[in-house]
Amino acid sequence: MQVKQLDPAHLAQGEDWQGDNAAFTCPHCGKVLIVSGSRVHRGKRACPGCGRSTGYCDIKGAANGGKPRLES
Repeated sequence: MQVKQLDPAHLAQGEDWQGDNAAFTCPHCGKVLIVSGSRVHRGKRACPGCGRSTGYCDIKGAANGGKPRLES
């Protein structure tokens, strides 16, 4: 399993992170995956395109040690 952790200082094309929300691009199907650390997704969401990767984002932002990641 590959893990891609977001770095707030070096967000790549196809990645974004704002507060408790993170966006990833699925490496399997190319679908953009948005994950909310709060009530919407409760910090975990499978790719809506293929389901082969899962994004995680907690309620902490970059300044508070948050560590959003994509597992594929």
